[in-house]
Amino acid sequence: MLSTTFVKDGLQIVTLRSRAFPQAESTGNSGDAEWVDAVVAEGDIPTKIVGFEGKEGTVSLTDASIIVSGGRGVGGPEGFEPIQALVDVLGGAMGASRAAVDAGWIPYEHQVGQTGKTVSPDLYIACGISGAIQHQAGMRTSKIIVAINKDPEAPIFSLAQYGIVGDLFKVLPALTEEFKKRL
Repeated sequence: MLSTTFVKDGLQIVTLRSRAFPQAESTGNSGDAEWVDAVVAEGDIPTKIVGFEGKEGTVSLTDASIIVSGGRGVGGPEGFEPIQALVDVLGGAMGASRAAVDAGWIPYEHQVGQTGKTVSPDLYIACGISGAIQHQAGMRTSKIIVAINKDPEAPIFSLAQYGIVGDLFKVLPALTEEFKKRL
């Protein structure tokens, strides 16, 4: 939780990021929907291009069931190549920590965390990511978390179900080859 809010009186509004919590079970309750026709002139709709779609065949970060993310530990833009190789084999999406994005190694649309996207995949593989609380805020609801880091004291290991202490540049190619054999 990022803040505690107390409602004393009047109307209060709270916003939550998509996928910040696991999806709630249906209680069977229903409500009434009311259709309202909106009349808006085309000139009244402001338009701003805020991004672009990825290359054909890629999976959206927020829709992916498998995400492989890289952080400061990848060392530079070329460090994302073994991550991309694993993403391609698994059919997932590539994520990144804010440190990697801020360093200019990978575009912002890959950023996972408090100031990036909140994701909740079935499998999240964190490569060279220390696990700052801001990054954890964006991926903590992942069903299975695997951490790969040289530092056995990295905070990401406290959140991960599976941890590999080792050099990601040795671990990732071995994992990729093993998945190629089995998938």
